[in-house]
Amino acid sequence: MLNGLRSLFSKKNTNVKFGIALRNQVGAYAFEKEVNEECKADEFITETTESAGEWLQTLLATHTFTGSGYLVLSASHYYSVQINKPNLPDDEIPLAIKWLVKDIVPIDPDDMIVDYFDSPVIVAGTEKINVVCSHLSHLKKFTDTFKRHQVELKGIITDEFAFANLVDNVDNSTLMVCQQPFEDVFLLIVNQGEIYFSRRLRGFNDIGGYSREQLSQGICDSLSVEIQKSMDYFERLLKQSPVTRIKVLLPVTHEDFIIENLAKNTEVVISEIELPEPFAKLRNCAASIGALTEFEKVGVVND
Repeated sequence: MLNGLRSLFSKKNTNVKFGIALRNQVGAYAFEKEVNEECKADEFITETTESAGEWLQTLLATHTFTGSGYLVLSASHYYSVQINKPNLPDDEIPLAIKWLVKDIVPIDPDDMIVDYFDSPVIVAGTEKINVVCSHLSHLKKFTDTFKRHQVELKGIITDEFAFANLVDNVDNSTLMVCQQPFEDVFLLIVNQGEIYFSRRLRGFNDIGGYSREQLSQGICDSLSVEIQKSMDYFERLLKQSPVTRIKVLLPVTHEDFIIENLAKNTEVVISEIELPEPFAKLRNCAASIGALTEFEKVGVVND
């Protein structure tokens, strides 16, 4: 995904790969060393950080990241919109996109960096593309920080793709309910690694702070309604085969309780997303762990 951003850097890889995931003012990282199978993931929080740029600067100044890796942008760092695919040669589409979305997203075209991926769904006979855009000046602060600390950034992805990496590429439609701590909840529908549907739910970013009693008093029911609405849209309006399973990744104390209550309102099999060992318990670092899978899409990391 995001081939243009992915190619920002093209240095020689080593046998260490990492993922760094931003949130509003804090974030997480994960790394994997293939030679001795050393792995680690953790949140990184600093009391003095006032922005994601300062957080990244502090992280790279205090941690040594060797090898190469991916930066994961949370939803507060980019805009994602779907538009009709322009009737242009493929090599001309990237240049045209910013002018097609300039009235949709609040970014000046002169400060806009964009990329896109084809939607696997054709709506009413029309091909669609999903456009991801951000402030160029904003991203440049991040890439300059990597350069300054001589850390190889292999590319930039969004959190929805990092989440999608966490489920196996099965030939059926999986609805994912995912969140990074204190961020919006994402609903994704994925089939064979492709994102067919993506929706950000407002009002659930504090779901980790609710007690079981509070969750039982409408929160879980509201989440169930949003899930059902998304499945109905996917199946009836997008004319896709029914969702066959629901996978949940909510880094909250009562995740099991939420899954149990969601299961009462659907006939679809629902279970938690299992993270790969040794990251199984580090659900608050899921986006950075998902970034590690990007290496499998572009080739093996070599010495």
